[in-house]
Amino acid sequence: MNPGIARLAIVIALVIGGVAVLANGFDEEGVAAPPEPSTSQSPTGTPSPTPSPQASIVPNQKGVLVQVLNGTSRAGYAADFQEMLVDVGEYLPAGDAGDAPDKPIVDSIVYFRADGNRAQNEADAQLLSDEYLGGVPVQRLPADLADSGAIDAAADVVVVLGEDQAGEL
Repeated sequence: MNPGIARLAIVIALVIGGVAVLANGFDEEGVAAPPEPSTSQSPTGTPSPTPSPQASIVPNQKGVLVQVLNGTSRAGYAADFQEMLVDVGEYLPAGDAGDAPDKPIVDSIVYFRADGNRAQNEADAQLLSDEYLGGVPVQRLPADLADSGAIDAAADVVVVLGEDQAGEL
């Protein structure tokens, strides 16, 4: 057989095979057709995919907007505490420290704003609670307190100091 004819036969076979693959691999609109689902199962089973890791949230002190409210009868307590957080913890003041709308508050609490940064705000609030208040409860900022006029709209974290902390500073 002539080597030129053999080569020509191979090229023709490859062209016909390529045309067949292209014809079966695309639908009428020229978009790749989805593969046919397999009906056979592997004998060992397929392990479930590992969920993609989410970016872990690192609690911050530096730059967190915090406001402190005084729920005690001790004058200036919230202002002193907020000043300490700014000086020592590098927090940023969100509005002036002031009095809690309802007094007296027995137990201190740290609130976080549940906005688009909810997870970060909660982590920041927990860090503040653990580092400066002995682990007092951390909760979502209730709407009635947020709307009371006592909370600055910029505050991500709000500390309400109660009688349980009055002797601590």
